[in-house]
Amino acid sequence: MVENGAKAAKRKKRPLPEIQEVEDVPRTRRPRRAAACTSFKEKSIRVCEKSATIEVKKQQIVEEEFLALRLTALETDVEDRPTRRLNDFVLFDSDGVPQPLEMLEIHDIFVSGAILPSDVCTDKEKEKGVRCTSFGRVEHWSISGYEDGSPVIWISTELADYDCRKPAASYRKVYDYFYEKARASVAVYKKLSKSSGGDPDIGLEELLAAVVRSMSSGSKYFSSGAAIIDFVISQGDFIYNQLAGLDETAKKHESSYVEIPVLVALREKSSKIDKPLQRERNPSNGVRIKEVSQVAESEALTSDQLVDGTDDDRRYAILLQDEENRKSMQQPRKNSSSGSASNMFYIKINEDEIANDYPLPSYYKTSEEETDELILYDASYEVQSEHLPHRMLHNWALYNSDLRFISLELLPMKQCDDIDVNIFGSGVVTDDNGSWISLNDPDSGSQSHDPDGMCIFLSQIKEWMIEFGSDDIISISIRTDVAWYRLGKPSKLYAPWWKPVLKTARVGISILTFLRVESRVARLSFADVTKRLSGLQANDKAYISSDPLAVERYLVVHGQIILQLFAVYPDDNVKRCPFVVGLASKLEDRHHTKWIIKKKKISLKELNLNPRAGMAPVASKRKAMQATTTRLVNRIWGEFYSNYSPEDPLQATAAENGEDEVEEEGGNGEEEVEEEGENGLTEDTVPEPVEVQKPHTPKKIRGSSGKREIKWDGESLGKTSAGEPLYQQALVGGEMVAVGGAVTLEVDDPDEMPAIYFVEYMFESTDHCKMLHGRFLQRGSMTVLGNAANERELFLTNECMTTQLKDIKGVASFEIRSRPWGHQYRKKNITADKLDWARALERKVKDLPTEYYCKSLYSPERGGFFSLPLSDIGRSSGFCTSCKIREDEEKRSTIKLNVSKTGFFINGIEYSVEDFVYVNPDSIGGLKEGSKTSFKSGRNIGLRAYVVCQLLEIVPKESRKADLGSFDVKVRRFYRPEDVSAEKAYASDIQELYFSQDTVVLPPGALEGKCEVRKKSDMPLSREYPISDHIFFCDLFFDTSKGSLKQLPANMKPKFSTIKDDTLLRKKKGKGVESEIESEIVKPVEPPKEIRLATLDIFAGCGGLSHGLKKAGVSDAKWAIEYEEPAGQAFKQNHPESTVFVDNCNVILRAIMEKGGDQDDCVSTTEANELAAKLTEEQKSTLPLPGQVDFINGGPPCQGFSGMNRFNQSSWSKVQCEMILAFLSFADYFRPRYFLLENVRTFVSFNKGQTFQLTLASLLEMGYQVRFGILEAGAYGVSQSRKRAFIWAAAPEEVLPEWPEPMHVFGVPKLKISLSQGLHYAAVRSTALGAPFRPITVRDTIGDLPSVENGDSRTNKEYKEVAVSWFQKEIRGNTIALTDHICKAMNELNLIRCKLIPTRPGADWHDLPKRKVTLSDGRVEEMIPFCLPNTAERHNGWKGLYGRLDWQGNFPTSVTDPQPMGKVGMCFHPEQHRILTVRECARSQGFPDSYEFAGNINHKHRQIGNAVPPPLAFALGRKLKEALHLKKSPQHQP
Repeated sequence: MVENGAKAAKRKKRPLPEIQEVEDVPRTRRPRRAAACTSFKEKSIRVCEKSATIEVKKQQIVEEEFLALRLTALETDVEDRPTRRLNDFVLFDSDGVPQPLEMLEIHDIFVSGAILPSDVCTDKEKEKGVRCTSFGRVEHWSISGYEDGSPVIWISTELADYDCRKPAASYRKVYDYFYEKARASVAVYKKLSKSSGGDPDIGLEELLAAVVRSMSSGSKYFSSGAAIIDFVISQGDFIYNQLAGLDETAKKHESSYVEIPVLVALREKSSKIDKPLQRERNPSNGVRIKEVSQVAESEALTSDQLVDGTDDDRRYAILLQDEENRKSMQQPRKNSSSGSASNMFYIKINEDEIANDYPLPSYYKTSEEETDELILYDASYEVQSEHLPHRMLHNWALYNSDLRFISLELLPMKQCDDIDVNIFGSGVVTDDNGSWISLNDPDSGSQSHDPDGMCIFLSQIKEWMIEFGSDDIISISIRTDVAWYRLGKPSKLYAPWWKPVLKTARVGISILTFLRVESRVARLSFADVTKRLSGLQANDKAYISSDPLAVERYLVVHGQIILQLFAVYPDDNVKRCPFVVGLASKLEDRHHTKWIIKKKKISLKELNLNPRAGMAPVASKRKAMQATTTRLVNRIWGEFYSNYSPEDPLQATAAENGEDEVEEEGGNGEEEVEEEGENGLTEDTVPEPVEVQKPHTPKKIRGSSGKREIKWDGESLGKTSAGEPLYQQALVGGEMVAVGGAVTLEVDDPDEMPAIYFVEYMFESTDHCKMLHGRFLQRGSMTVLGNAANERELFLTNECMTTQLKDIKGVASFEIRSRPWGHQYRKKNITADKLDWARALERKVKDLPTEYYCKSLYSPERGGFFSLPLSDIGRSSGFCTSCKIREDEEKRSTIKLNVSKTGFFINGIEYSVEDFVYVNPDSIGGLKEGSKTSFKSGRNIGLRAYVVCQLLEIVPKESRKADLGSFDVKVRRFYRPEDVSAEKAYASDIQELYFSQDTVVLPPGALEGKCEVRKKSDMPLSREYPISDHIFFCDLFFDTSKGSLKQLPANMKPKFSTIKDDTLLRKKKGKGVESEIESEIVKPVEPPKEIRLATLDIFAGCGGLSHGLKKAGVSDAKWAIEYEEPAGQAFKQNHPESTVFVDNCNVILRAIMEKGGDQDDCVSTTEANELAAKLTEEQKSTLPLPGQVDFINGGPPCQGFSGMNRFNQSSWSKVQCEMILAFLSFADYFRPRYFLLENVRTFVSFNKGQTFQLTLASLLEMGYQVRFGILEAGAYGVSQSRKRAFIWAAAPEEVLPEWPEPMHVFGVPKLKISLSQGLHYAAVRSTALGAPFRPITVRDTIGDLPSVENGDSRTNKEYKEVAVSWFQKEIRGNTIALTDHICKAMNELNLIRCKLIPTRPGADWHDLPKRKVTLSDGRVEEMIPFCLPNTAERHNGWKGLYGRLDWQGNFPTSVTDPQPMGKVGMCFHPEQHRILTVRECARSQGFPDSYEFAGNINHKHRQIGNAVPPPLAFALGRKLKEALHLKKSPQHQP
């Protein structure tokens, strides 16, 4: 332990810098106590009155230190000199200004804090401690704990020694800095001390690497290993002095620390450190420290000099400099955690030094027309660099202002300020396909043909980076101010400038290989690595030279590439090894130019300075085009996004900014990976069901204390059901309150706005109080709309209350607004809206009360906004619909036995004896005892469908009183094929049941609903997939005692359900039921065309949504719009009756509005106008007009919304996301009866939910009813996890469709949407705990398809085997030839890996052997991509990569590009060594085998991955059909 201090008499008195208040840090553990010191000198200090009276945690406060020591003494204390713990302390000078501990060497330092006993004691009062507001002076400070490896800071006064445990919050940052210096001293000691296993003979590089590893754990103070290195070097003098002081107590066998070479070297390096930032900056205390560099060049102080106070001026300067360093390191850092010197600078590569590794000068030339990249992006953004869009660049080249080819190495690999090199580039830009570069095959990351993209020239390139993957695979990207570009294959002319970069990357990977196989990474220094590289054979791809000096030169001049590879390597031991420290040091020693690293937001404010800008015309086949909109949609969204003014036409904006068009993504949505732990289930047991939250109860109304005159205005209109008189109007304090109006009421919470209630009726109670019954009017901002709502619009709710008229605060200006609806009234309503808006603005300017209006009813329980029930509200009849709803809910929640005791009501369902019922599967055990619902996450294994039973009798319980649960039910169990065996389930009809003699008694709460069970011959004549009816059949008997199946014995005559199908009854009364042929599928009768809705499908893709809706018999897709040619061709092939526009929807909308004569209401770009004008007359003649379209559906491009898309902040995606504006504008212009939006589930949370909210607000503004929800496709008859968000909209007079009931078990929780005030809404229940039918498995889906080999491209094949499962029969239909059973070809290495993945459930990369394999070209590769195990902890174990499907499980989310290292890596066939085929993926989505896809294999996968599963679309269509029929029924109410 080293004691530090000086006598005050020998010190010069100086003004000291103030220490700003700082944040808390965690306490350290208490090591052994320190030695004592003896001298003391009295010093009076000034303490403010506030400090003397403050009380903390009710601690006793004393003035004198000796009294505090006496009060905290323990009986066990036997030492002559007391020791105590010190908490909540502050060290300060005689002026009361907090100071760092080392300032003791310059000035007197005193203490304030809580003094605690030396050890933790059981006496609670003593353990609280005693606060001494000011004591000392501090005589010495010291550090102990070297042997324990954890520093203990001690301060000593004349009376006692104090173990500094926990500083005060305001002092912690000051203390933290000193504590880190102590940690560094201890870490160095542990590495050098022989008694601690250290080695005093190690080199400086190895010492620094070891200290980095030691200090990295348990500290949040440093952002990186480089920051620790810089800190340790800067404190070399301090560390040397501390360890030198240990020589007096060192053991005999220990070396003298003052003589250890590495410690001396550390001290010398500290004295020579360059501190340019400190020399340039003024410290916060006003003292300029320009001379510190001169001080630093002289010798470090010795311990004697510290004690004796020699050279106080110099020492004072050093302490001030150290304090400035602390402040600099602790400054708040936005978007950057680096505070170290190495993280503040980037060392520029010298072009002259690398020139010998590059070809002779050459210049960029091209005959291609190139587009300025700035045209492709929004020029008004300000973002962080990581949020820029990501694209791919092919056939590229880099050059300077003279068009001379230039090396990528001259650019910084970090974001730097004021870089003095101008590098530009050109190439062909495409979507980022995620392909990487193999160093063994540099062309691997490039397309084999000319890329289908846009030729562009780049603005100034600001930085670049290397990402390190597996199998010698890398990814190199460059950044401009508008985008990141992943580099593909360069142009042929530039290729020689590309090879040195790849060569250096190869060298870096070889060095990593050396270190990975080294048992002790810390032993391999820079010199060792240089020696090994010089020993490589000349044919080695990492060979540089056999001359070590040449190798060293190469490593240093190209060092930044190598350092970058190490910086991203996941192993901290490798990342901080001596080689890295040595290379970084040699880079600095070469005195290259340094760029200041500066993390900042990027804003585009200048023109493109690329020399190509003035040399070639700008032309493009694909251009970024802003959405074409109606003025209504433009106005609503314009309030949130300032892309263009609501009042100004967009043509001017487009012309000014040069905005162009971007390719629209085909399909109805991009794929989305289901992340574990978010909404997916991650446990082995199914969670308990969670009820959807009910709306909050309105705030308690505050009663009025004032006296106002209240009287009825008019005679009584009638009486309530309780005989109380009803009134139409009342005067309250001179204000007229009327039924049908609105009033405001004060609430208890003063921060809440007054509540507004709609007056349903008023009455006088029996005690003569004048009463009001009202329904709560919710402000739009408090609904799911949030801040997208109109501040004047209120929404009626089903929350109601009764209050006295005297409690009314005031009368609200309010109207029920009802305007004519339809496309023919659009212009009239627009005019009315403008007048209304102008009136509202005028009232606001004049500070008049707000005029509210209400158009819709908001029901968070039903997840939507509905038309007002105008016939039921404000009638002054004493009846309230909300009260009736609440009463019905209460009735539904009760169990009621009927009088005859042959039936009962529960959950709104009436059950009777002989009914067939669903029973919760956990209420009845399986064939194996202890069977409970459990499953492996993501695979549906173990989930069970409802148990089908027949209600035999009601069994009364023995109870003295007939309470609600006073009876049970006895049921007979029917078994399913899956109860017998998996093979039986696979080969049987999913609707088949087996009769049994098993009975069980259950509580009525175990019942989940009713169903039908018939004879097989009584089943409906038509078969539908997916199943939507609760109908089963039974022809066999299952003997559970023997486990055998047989025909129903003659003596068993089950009472089956009554046939309700009129057509079937007529058939049975005629010639009898026709003989059934197993292989023949009887299809449902096609509904007549006149009841189908004329449909426009936008962003149609290959037509999955349209196919399902058409099959449901509700939709006739007369028109479709799709941008991608292959997808449009596929739609046309499968919907030959449709008119398909393969074009940009913005152009089509403009053309339609021009055709309708409404171009004045159209906000579009000049380009859209020009392209619309170029459409042929034949094309224009087929365009639909308002009045012709009944239904619009589609899924706007979702790249910005999808969790699957890792670049969801990109500017291109932003433009594509704006396609939702065009989609909504179609709805606004056509005003169809129905509208359906489909998207990925993250659509509802994208952009903090504003996109979702604005979509709802737009539809409500148009006058639609709106409903929203998230559905899981796997619960509707496909073997795939695919969660999708939907928004239904219906015209005011139509019926909003309900959500389809999920029919299949699937392991997902309720999919909730956040509303407001903590509420959530789930459209449907979770089926993890049971559903009518079992889940569809992978074997059900593809088990009948023939084997194919890796890369098989034969489009037409034979089935070879008959369909086995119910699903296979349905999906085949009457198809004879099998098409598109083709699969992508894997490379040799991945094929070998695939063959080594076991053919068992759950097998993935974890099952690969840990060995190497030699490929056909001689390359030796690791079987396990080594980046996977090294990063598994941060990525959920990379679960599923190189994974095989489970025959009994389900498919993961279908993606547009299945690959083993993709986001959905589980893409291997369960048994065959290949990736899933196109047809298998199509089946996983529910496409019938007759469905055709167009284009190459990549196009087909993309069409499938983007599609809505047809079975899910069918389920939605059935509910739409029900809504249409319900409207026609006499019971229909708005």
